[in-house]
Amino acid sequence: MLPLALACAAPDGPPQLPASPGPDERFLDESPCADASDGLTIEETTGFTPGGRPTPLVVLMGGSTEVDAAAARFAEAAGRGDLLVLRATGSTSSYTGWFADELAMDERPGAVSTVRIDDAARGGDDAVLCRVARADAVWLAGGDQSDYLIRWPDELHAALARAIARGAAVGGTSAGAMSLSELTFDAAQGSVDATGAMAAPLDDAVSLSRSPFAPVALAGTLVDTHFDARSRLGRLITFLARAAQTDGPVIGIGIDEETAVVIDGQDVEVSGAGAAWLVALDGAPAL
Repeated sequence: MLPLALACAAPDGPPQLPASPGPDERFLDESPCADASDGLTIEETTGFTPGGRPTPLVVLMGGSTEVDAAAARFAEAAGRGDLLVLRATGSTSSYTGWFADELAMDERPGAVSTVRIDDAARGGDDAVLCRVARADAVWLAGGDQSDYLIRWPDELHAALARAIARGAAVGGTSAGAMSLSELTFDAAQGSVDATGAMAAPLDDAVSLSRSPFAPVALAGTLVDTHFDARSRLGRLITFLARAAQTDGPVIGIGIDEETAVVIDGQDVEVSGAGAAWLVALDGAPAL
């Protein structure tokens, strides 16, 4: 495990995160959350577990195989409370069992749930919002970040922002990790590789936007994943150059596959098979 000093403030000041919305009082009691409706698939170990004491940890993974040690720290950060996995595609059982039973850790979550939002419009249903409101840790699975950033409804974005603001741990892998930085490559026009981004940096395919639920720890950053395996340095530099013209300077964080970045207050650690890369522009870009 290697220490990494992460300075999230860019030289001329990063873009500022908006104020987080207040708590959603509809879900503060201990009555059961609604069952899944059409367009949602939910798998959970038990119902709501009150009394969790979360640690506001941020865990970012670069994709491919997860890093067990970092995942265990994330699960422990739920403080024996509720750990919620959100995704738009994929299995509802793999993460549920992994976080609940398979990882070696000192304190297991009281409950683990996976909600797959098959129909993006259903992301604003009470069955989803209730579970987010009560979560002590929220994990965004891999997939397509345009689902998370563009297709999921505003109600879900606001619920995630509230959860993070009240101190829930948050993390993700691949597209999930990319969705958590303040500035994001949102893939609104599909993915783009380094060659395409550098050849046409002003093209619509280089689509950047602000995450509606970025944690304060990632203010002034832009995260990219699968970094070395997919040769994404040129892509990240292009993203930073575009961001500098519209949002001001930001710091890029490139994370290799099978690698995790854990942010705990001012402490940042990198673990796993690869590396994490901090990238900052030296001077004004010319596009």
